Amino acid sequence: KDRLFIGNLPPTVDEYTLLQVFTKFGKVTKLDFLFHKTGALKGKPRGYAFLEYGSHNEAEKALNAANGKVVHGRKLVVTYANQAPLDADGGAMRQRKAMMETGRPTTLSMLKSNAGGRNKDGTSNKIAMMEAKLRELE
Repeated sequence: KDRLFIGNLPPTVDEYTLLQVFTKFGKVTKLDFLFHKTGALKGKPRGYAFLEYGSHNEAEKALNAANGKVVHGRKLVVTYANQAPLDADGGAMRQRKAMMETGRPTTLSMLKSNAGGRNKDGTSNKIAMMEAKLRELE
């Protein structure tokens, strides 16, 4: 329990700034500051980091003092690394999971089932079947 998750980091915050904020609470033994590896945001910060302290007491002190602290205009979210941060409404991840469990297909699952989305024969057949069904209903 000496590893902390620091979230909601503004893009202007770097490793140095984080260390300035968190070394006040104890000796930081490890800092994992994550960056985007691919895509349009390649090389830019992901907006969260992981930080380890030498002892549980230091980590707890940092958690209590830094959670909600405003850095560069944003309130930091600080939790233990193995604990997901929760919103007032129960957490965004829980809501996303609930949406996935409703049985509605996602865009990704539809693309995968359509073999890359370029299956013209299958699409033509589906259109023809729907047109036939509509003619029956007239």
